[in-house]
Amino acid sequence: MASQGLQIGLLLPSREALLWAESDLSVVIDAARHAEKAGFDSLWVGDSLLARPRGEPLTMLAGVAGATTRVQLGTAVLLPLLRHPLTLAHQLATLDRISRGRLIVGVGPGADLPGTHAELAAVGVPSDRRVNAMLSAIERCRRLWRNEEAGMELDPRPLRPGGPPIWLGGGGPRMLRLAGTVFDGWLPLSPTPDDFASGLRSVREAAEKAGRDPDSVAIGAYLTIAVADDRGEAAKLIDAYIRAYYGVPAEVIARGMESAAEWVAAYAAEGARHIVVRLGHPTLRDYDETVRRLLGAIRR
Repeated sequence: MASQGLQIGLLLPSREALLWAESDLSVVIDAARHAEKAGFDSLWVGDSLLARPRGEPLTMLAGVAGATTRVQLGTAVLLPLLRHPLTLAHQLATLDRISRGRLIVGVGPGADLPGTHAELAAVGVPSDRRVNAMLSAIERCRRLWRNEEAGMELDPRPLRPGGPPIWLGGGGPRMLRLAGTVFDGWLPLSPTPDDFASGLRSVREAAEKAGRDPDSVAIGAYLTIAVADDRGEAAKLIDAYIRAYYGVPAEVIARGMESAAEWVAAYAAEGARHIVVRLGHPTLRDYDETVRRLLGAIRR
């Protein structure tokens, strides 16, 4: 059973709409409406320009903001280096206004994969120092939001002073330190419960050393879950999904409906307070009903 106070988010099918719905992005907006009605606490979209094409995430979230009223809206995760920092600050401030302060900005430097290097090269950005460049972009956004950049005044500013919360994805030693010292939250991608617990200890230790209250760092986890009658069938679904999504075989843990509830509860027991689930099915058939059932199982 999931911990009391645990928030459950859903990664919306913005990539899946291209793979299995002929790029009909209205599928994403409809899924957002259904997910809010079903009781999800937050809705998220991923980001990729060329490596794993999908609808542009900030544009998608503006549409989702207009179709919803209650849920938080997040990026899991945004790649800041695909955008000029001034443009990014403007886009995020505008989206924070449109959503009336519901935005969470999950960010990452991009995985060290050929597709990441290719899409950064396509926008003229070197990819050999991605983490440093990402940190520079985020700090500039924050300066612009605080009106601290000489000779430049960005309007509109975000609804919230200082801008929306920025969470960091990733689990390497440096990323864990940064999550605890620089960012407002941590959102690792599909760790095992043991890896998650170890990473969380590092995040909290880094926060303490930096003079921050460790409890001020929001803690999430991003999990890919398949809904099936048994673990074997769930594994097949996950493998087919990951092959279509990433073009590589699955290397994640597959879960069926019942074990998914226990799996999520394991992360909650280790300290996760916001779980983002991605439905790992190689089809959009019965999508809304499946995610509704999954949420019900997690919260039962």
